[in-house]
Amino acid sequence: MINLFRAEWSKTTGHRWVTSCLLWIFPAGAVGFMIIIGLILALSSSAREEFAADTLLWTDQMTGVWGVPNSPFGRLLLLGFTAVMFAGEYQWHTWKNVIPRNRRAALILVKFVTLGALVVFAFALMSVIIGLGMGLLVKMAGGTYGPALTGEVLGDFASDYTRQAVLAFVSTIIAAGYAALAAMLTRSILGGVLVGVGLTFAESLLVGGLILIAFFLKIPNVLHLYRLTPGYNLLNVNEWIVNNHSLTIELPYGDNQSIILSDNLAFSLLLLAVWVVGLIGLTIVLFRRQDIASA
Repeated sequence: MINLFRAEWSKTTGHRWVTSCLLWIFPAGAVGFMIIIGLILALSSSAREEFAADTLLWTDQMTGVWGVPNSPFGRLLLLGFTAVMFAGEYQWHTWKNVIPRNRRAALILVKFVTLGALVVFAFALMSVIIGLGMGLLVKMAGGTYGPALTGEVLGDFASDYTRQAVLAFVSTIIAAGYAALAAMLTRSILGGVLVGVGLTFAESLLVGGLILIAFFLKIPNVLHLYRLTPGYNLLNVNEWIVNNHSLTIELPYGDNQSIILSDNLAFSLLLLAVWVVGLIGLTIVLFRRQDIASA
């Protein structure tokens, strides 16, 4: 498995244009942002004064980065990346070369883990760039950049940082699951991207459809189906990590009538686990049934 992981990592990072445009763009964008802000501070004394007046914490700066892959926009970009990596196996005919020497289930599992690890690495790098870069900018402006390094601060930071990284990994696995299923059905990069993005949009638009059903058919309880979606549970887990309380969403279905969605952490963790296991399991089942020789 370790050799498979190394081979998959090398193969994925070897697609430089794809990884640069859809993955490394995040840390590269952080560098560009730091440079632009630095130039503004160097040229404007008023900007330095305003920047120094803000209370900036390195803990918030570094953990805040993990909100990007868990956001709808970030999930779409990562879905595009994972769709290319899965569907590309068919168009590049690489499955034919590796399948005779390896079990199909192992290949799929390693691919999921590798993609998730790459995303976590990219955003960890981005968080370091943001954390150090903001420190340099604050120093340039003459402000203070806390909190001070103590055992308690480092312990709390490590806990929050790890949970955010794990959540980003789970978000990537779910996006990869959509992309993998699309790749199994279409066997093309364009088809994989379109179907995967379509599934993500359908998930986002589901709440609107449920509201219409609840309004016209007078079935308010149908709104609770939104609680089963990955997007809702990713946001809920993130809310628990950041603010230590559940996400509260009010869904209206009539005049002065609405349903409040609010779930505990265990509920969302269980649902996300079901989605991860279900998507990976379904991908493996479909992959085992395919005739790769005709791909």
